[in-house]
Amino acid sequence: MPITNLFIIRHGETEYNRIGRMQGRGIDQPLNETGRLQARATAKYLKDFGIDIAVSSSLKRSKETAGIVADDYKVNLLSYKELDEIDFGIYEGQYSKDIQDELDTIHERWQKGEVHLAIEGGESPSQALDRVSRRMVSVIEEHEGKNILVVLHGRLIRILLSYWLGYGLERMHEIKHSNGALYHLKWNGKAFEIVCLNKTDHLQESLPKKVDS
Repeated sequence: MPITNLFIIRHGETEYNRIGRMQGRGIDQPLNETGRLQARATAKYLKDFGIDIAVSSSLKRSKETAGIVADDYKVNLLSYKELDEIDFGIYEGQYSKDIQDELDTIHERWQKGEVHLAIEGGESPSQALDRVSRRMVSVIEEHEGKNILVVLHGRLIRILLSYWLGYGLERMHEIKHSNGALYHLKWNGKAFEIVCLNKTDHLQESLPKKVDS
């Protein structure tokens, strides 16, 4: 069976990322300038591999990141609502620092195995996994043997990769993420091989240049 390369990227930075506000599924922020630079740096890095198809969620920050790369490679961009970020319910739009105790509590419960527990007004990790996994299985099957760019969201990457790599959802916190980070996996039809996780060195050119005083 031919090898399918999955280049999973966390979307570039938004203003909500920069100032520490929760986004989730219901906040549809575009990229800021740093986020656009991160997407361009990703496109440049992937030139060593080539991309056959680009896939994103339906949210602006994901579609815009994927679109910048897709334009460089002149490939089609497919977007799916099933790949949208987990619904953080009542926490969406709030500053993380203002609800840190509440976030710590639910994270602790997830780590104890309560992965069917949803944030009020939102969804649980197991619910998010069900939709993202079904869609990604169809993407891989439809583009077998191709190099696929997939632009996702931080919590959704943790959920999906903890399942694919056999960690279990209760250990999803072990999957690190940052804006523009790259995860390269190879699928041989039976199992995933990790090439890299949370790779960020390709983003150095997107950082603001320091000016000597």
